[in-house]
Amino acid sequence: MILFLCGLLLFTAPLRANTPEGSLQKQMEWIHTTHHVDFVYNAEVVVNQSYQGPTLRGLTLEKALATLFQGTGISWSRDGRYVILKQSKATKPSNKPIDAPVRQRRFTISGYVKDTGGESLINATVYDLTTRQGTTTNEYGFYSITLPEGRHRLRLSYLGFEEHEEAIHLTADRRMDISLQERNNLAEVVVTGDMNSPLLNTQTGKRTFSQKDIKTEFSLLSSPDVVKTVQRTSGVAEGVELASGLYVHGGNNDENLFLLDGTPLYQINHSMGLFSSFNADVVKNVDFYKSGFPARYGGRLSSVMDVRTADGDLQHYHGSYRIGLLDGSLQLEGPIQRGKTSFNLGLRRSWLDLITTPVFAIINRSNKEDKININYNFHDLNAKIVHLFSDRSRLSLSTYWGRDHLFTKGESLWGSNTAIDRDVIENRFNWGNFNMALDWNYVFSPKLFANFTGVYTYNLSRFNTLYDYTYKNGKESTVSHSEHGYHSTINDVGYRMAFDYRPLPSHHLRFGHDLTYHWFRPQTFSSLTYFGSDTKADTLKLQGKNHHGTLELNAYVEDEWTLNDHWSVDFGANLSLFDTRLKQFFRVDPRVAMKYQAGQRLSFKASYTMMTQFVHKISNSYIDLPTDYWVPTTERLHPMRSGQLAVGAYYQPTRHWLLSLEGYYKESNRLLQYANWLGLEPPADAWDTKVSEGRGRFYGVEADARYQDKRLKIDAAYTLSWNRRRFDDFFPEWYYDKFDNRHKFNITMRCRLSKGTHFYAGWIYRTGNRMTAPTQYADMPDLGEGRSQGFVYERPNNIVLPAYHRLDLGFDIHHKTKRGRERVWNWSIYNAYCHFNTLFVNVKYDETTGRIRAKAKGYIPIIPSFSYTIKF
Repeated sequence: MILFLCGLLLFTAPLRANTPEGSLQKQMEWIHTTHHVDFVYNAEVVVNQSYQGPTLRGLTLEKALATLFQGTGISWSRDGRYVILKQSKATKPSNKPIDAPVRQRRFTISGYVKDTGGESLINATVYDLTTRQGTTTNEYGFYSITLPEGRHRLRLSYLGFEEHEEAIHLTADRRMDISLQERNNLAEVVVTGDMNSPLLNTQTGKRTFSQKDIKTEFSLLSSPDVVKTVQRTSGVAEGVELASGLYVHGGNNDENLFLLDGTPLYQINHSMGLFSSFNADVVKNVDFYKSGFPARYGGRLSSVMDVRTADGDLQHYHGSYRIGLLDGSLQLEGPIQRGKTSFNLGLRRSWLDLITTPVFAIINRSNKEDKININYNFHDLNAKIVHLFSDRSRLSLSTYWGRDHLFTKGESLWGSNTAIDRDVIENRFNWGNFNMALDWNYVFSPKLFANFTGVYTYNLSRFNTLYDYTYKNGKESTVSHSEHGYHSTINDVGYRMAFDYRPLPSHHLRFGHDLTYHWFRPQTFSSLTYFGSDTKADTLKLQGKNHHGTLELNAYVEDEWTLNDHWSVDFGANLSLFDTRLKQFFRVDPRVAMKYQAGQRLSFKASYTMMTQFVHKISNSYIDLPTDYWVPTTERLHPMRSGQLAVGAYYQPTRHWLLSLEGYYKESNRLLQYANWLGLEPPADAWDTKVSEGRGRFYGVEADARYQDKRLKIDAAYTLSWNRRRFDDFFPEWYYDKFDNRHKFNITMRCRLSKGTHFYAGWIYRTGNRMTAPTQYADMPDLGEGRSQGFVYERPNNIVLPAYHRLDLGFDIHHKTKRGRERVWNWSIYNAYCHFNTLFVNVKYDETTGRIRAKAKGYIPIIPSFSYTIKF
């Protein structure tokens, strides 16, 4: 704007209904409503003087403005929909102003935005209708906005809640906590003023999900899932069907940073990826970044998923319990000390073991020769306690405990009365996490918010397999016993300090640092013991251990600045130091994002970010297995790094539609790949000699569209992408990644059919995954062992599997009991039209025709599920 260039503080005029009927400001309000223009002026312009001129009705806009300001000492000019006012210093106003300002002062309004139960709301918008400036609440629901002295009207909004407007007369710093009323119907998308909207915020590649976005009417096998919700977004590949994998912008599954209340989760899956570790009953907000990473995040290359759990109701006790097909859950929350201390408890457990144990007992009772037992269960527990010392000081303790147990046993017995053979095979798997975070929030001043966190994380992966063979023939016996196992743990202990400073609504500064001590302990062992007929034993034992104690220090500074009505920039840097005791690595990762606001309905963005990753997951499978383990960068290897450029355009043609188009280009270096020919289980000792280093190039375009009104919500996402890698030790040229899905299209619909009935439909289509297939069957080189033949492979991942597609459906039926409790029946159908997507490919050589034939096979059919929930 012109007045910005002149160094004046501009704001759009508040148009209030409580001004005197014959005032200049009241006439401006009429012009604003009739001619759809906004007035822009600084504090020197006296608009609250009386008006005694002729009526403005029936006049054109220009004639009405000329008549209104004649003799007032105010000059005007027009720039599109804006009318810019200036106060003439040579001309005095004809009337004495009412409450004319003497001088310009600024004060700060700060506080928390919460719901009626005291639960803080993350990314809620606080918008001043007077100055047309706004801000959002941070991850603890705190906001701070500095405004000129005088009268203002604040509008507070959050998706799924009623808007709240507050008229204030600002004469000093003010503390104002606001409670918003929840809205039960689907919220309309009103992007204007929503500072967290992709149209208005500065970051590229950010998506925010509330609990209502996650707990849709569709629940796979009765349990809603956070990770599977993110899988439906553009730029994300799910990998193997039914698994909770995330392959973001070409990255591997271990290149995603998962944070639960600020603590990292190393294992995010239950049931080999069928369920994620995030219990949707306690999740409050998820911020997901796939590009344009803010400087406060670091440690991974591809994405950041920041999950925050609910604090608990400070006023009332309530909860819910759910009974599903494979699992059940219980959630309770309420005050320990009303208005001061709250708790929130979420418990989830599968009960497949309660079914399989009696079933196999009945089967084994009738079969004396072959017996089998399978027992699997998982559980996770979330607990959080929050205490308010004062309106400035807040303490919370958040814990998570999740564990999977799998036990299998097979026993075979055969023979006669004189000779008996007996085989026994046992497998035991255990994996999971324990996380704890102690948070203290303190408001040093209305502009400065601080958070101090103590962090502890424990991760376990363990399996043991046992084989016993016994042969008895009279007095002679032969016994063979073998064991093999793996045990890996991670212990993280550290602290974090984060500061949030907002000197002006247009200026938001974040800075802080964290220190973490990592202790990695991967271990393997195997033993073989053989007893012959003479009862003497021969034993062979192998053991591998690898202990790594590392220290990681991170510091960051991030500055988001709105330069004017059109331009805003978010720039900063993340500095990291990784100490392996034998070698230190220091990296500086710059981050910058820019936005150009072309108008109220159109914006353009660009960002460039560098990321560094010091820990790696060694795996020989695309499914999360207990045999996978995490290891740190060592003195032999350098940390992985990536640089990503992203650009985008965002458009809101109407209040119900939001469209976006983003493109990205990412290069990654020093990527690690385990030498899979060494076996399914990676070695624990000297692991850094068993990996190859390579590079990656990933680029694509993502288009998103959203329509939303009171009854209907539709999300559509399309991705066109290329994922290429190069590992010279493996293949000396660029080749496509296994999950190079060229096209991906996803559309979901949520609809309120009636007051108590809600419907969900989601369809996904993507180009099939890639695999390596032989191109010919030919003679192999003669190495002195005679002539041989075998398959010849041209390059890795050289064929594309059939396209993947499926339809998911879901229904929720809500019913209120006489006691006011809500009952929810859910019916969900996975793969509704029963399309068998490819899971396995059988490759055969036809000697008759000399051709190689490949046949794709799918095994996952239509899967119905149900659940019953009672809220109390």
